[in-house]
Amino acid sequence: MLKKFFIIAGEASGDLLGSKIIKELKIQNSQNHDSQFIGVGGKLMKEQGLVSIFPMEELSIMGFAEIVPHIPKLLRRIRETADKIISEKPDFVITIDSPDFCFRVIKKIQKEKVKKIHMIAPSVWAYRPKRAEKISKLYDLLLAILPFEPPYFEKHGLKTVFIGHPITENAPDFSKKEAANLQFRKEYFIAADDLLICVTPGSRNGEVKKIFPEFIGAINLLIEKFPNLKVAIPLVDKTRGLVFEMAKTLKTQYFLIEKEEKNSAFFASNFALAKSGTNALEFSLYHLPLIIAYKINFITHFIVKRMVKIKFANLINLILNRELIPEMLQDNCSAQKIADHLEHLILDKNLAQKQITESEIALKLMGLRSKENPSQKAAAQILKL
Repeated sequence: MLKKFFIIAGEASGDLLGSKIIKELKIQNSQNHDSQFIGVGGKLMKEQGLVSIFPMEELSIMGFAEIVPHIPKLLRRIRETADKIISEKPDFVITIDSPDFCFRVIKKIQKEKVKKIHMIAPSVWAYRPKRAEKISKLYDLLLAILPFEPPYFEKHGLKTVFIGHPITENAPDFSKKEAANLQFRKEYFIAADDLLICVTPGSRNGEVKKIFPEFIGAINLLIEKFPNLKVAIPLVDKTRGLVFEMAKTLKTQYFLIEKEEKNSAFFASNFALAKSGTNALEFSLYHLPLIIAYKINFITHFIVKRMVKIKFANLINLILNRELIPEMLQDNCSAQKIADHLEHLILDKNLAQKQITESEIALKLMGLRSKENPSQKAAAQILKL
C-alpha cells in the first residue's frame, strides 16, 4: 500500500532536515507500505527521492525589506502549492520551518482530510506569541527542537513533541580528531603552532556583503598581534564566487574549504568567528571557542528590534540564560570590536575552556547523545498519526 508524503522546505537548513526525515520515513514505513515524496525541496531532499514542484531557492529570502519585491511571486507559489496538495491527496503534509510560506499554504488546505505536521516550532517565546494559538488551529502535530517549547502550544490543544535539535545529529567523533588535524595541517602546510581560525561569512550573498568585510577587517587587525594566524573558510555553493573575491583582501594565508573537508578543518581549527546561526552551534559541537556576529538591513533591524523579546541570538546563550558565547550584533558587528573580543578569547585559555565545557551542558539539553536522534523521533511521531 502506498503512503504519500507532501513535504515543504524553504531553506538550506530545511532541505538538510527534510532529507533526513525522508530517509527515516522510508526506513520506518518500509515494512508495511511503499512511500512517495512530493513537495518543495532542494538538492538533498531530491537525492532522497522528493519530486520538487518548483525550485526551493525561490523561497530562500530573508528579512522584511528584502522580501517585498518578491511578494507577487511568493503569493503565486502559495496558491500553486496548495492546489498541488489538493490534487495529489497525500496522506501527510509536512512543513519544515519557513512559517510565512508554509502556514499560508496550510490555511488553504484546511478542509482537506490529510494529517498536517510542522517541524521546528515558531519562536513564539521570542516574538509574536499569539502565533501559538493560530498555529494550533492549523496542524495535527508540531515537532519542537528546543526543550522549553511544547508548553507554549500544548496549552492551546496542539500535540507538541520535543525531538531534539537536528544539529545534535552532527556530533563529531573525537577519536578521529588528532588524525584529522594532522592530515589537514599537513595538506595545507599549516604548522603545528600556527593559529587557525575558522570563519563562516554567511550562506546568502546579502549576509556576506554585510558581514564578511567586518570579519576580514578583524582578522587583518589580529594579524598584527598574531603573525602566525591563518584562516579556514568553509564554502557554500550560493556564496562561493562572492567569498572567493572578497577573501583576496585578507592579509594572511587563507584556505577555501569544500564541504568534504569541513570536518577536518573544524578539528584542525583553534577558534571560530561565525555568522550567527546554526553554524555557530556546529562549532560548539566541535569544542571550538567562538564569537558570533551578525548585521542586517537597517529597516529590518528597526522592525525586529521592536518585536523580539529575548536577550540572546545564540541558542546556547538562550538556554543558559547568559552570554557564554560573545554576540557581536548590528552596531557591535565591527572589525575593531570583533578583533578585541577574539583577541581576549585567544589569550585567555580558561575563558576558552569554560565556553567549551558549559556549551556541552546546553547541547545535552538540546538532545546531544540521546538514544534516538531527532530525525528518528520525528519520523516515528509522524507515522503514529
